[in-house]
Amino acid sequence: MKTIGIACSIDEKRYFLNKDYIKKIVSFGFMPVIITPEMLVFRDFIVDKISALIISGGGDIHPSFYGEKNMACRSIVPRERVEAEFELIKAFLPTQKPLLGICYGMQLINIYFGGSLIQDIQSPLNHKDGTHRVSMLLDFPIKKGEYLVNSSHHQAIKTLGEGLEVFCEAEDGFIEGIYLKEHPFFVGVQWHPERDNGEASESLWQIFSKSIQ
Repeated sequence: MKTIGIACSIDEKRYFLNKDYIKKIVSFGFMPVIITPEMLVFRDFIVDKISALIISGGGDIHPSFYGEKNMACRSIVPRERVEAEFELIKAFLPTQKPLLGICYGMQLINIYFGGSLIQDIQSPLNHKDGTHRVSMLLDFPIKKGEYLVNSSHHQAIKTLGEGLEVFCEAEDGFIEGIYLKEHPFFVGVQWHPERDNGEASESLWQIFSKSIQ
């Protein structure tokens, strides 16, 4: 039985994870294991035992993590979560195991590699809710073409992190998908494939599951 670690949202007293993540992972025959900041005392054990890692969605990362003042961030993710997931990424990278960052998770990946964010998107395209079309620029991880995806974010990548490449853009040019070069599967997407049944999301889950050894 392969296990998939999922880093979840937190507040002072509770942990949060949309059950769609669990349902999706179980549907592929994998065992989900929720990872919290407190569990990082067992970091090496966790990294050794899980077969892949998902960094789930969340709120806004404080701009101090990319050298800016807070001008438009709304629901700030606790520093504890951000720092724990940076540590988890650092330990997980050398294993070459698959990692998928979703929405906040993609933004976290970008900041980890030295990138920055647009704190509040200004665009005629509605990124905050509903759906919009995106273009896949490469044949990895999803076949090149145009797709419809869901959307629920108000921030986006501004400066791309070192070593990252863009594979997906929205109609207005904002980045919707990134990957780490020279890694079998280290991918971040801005939409929420765990609660989207569109072609792009299904393709992403298929290639993610197939990459798990």
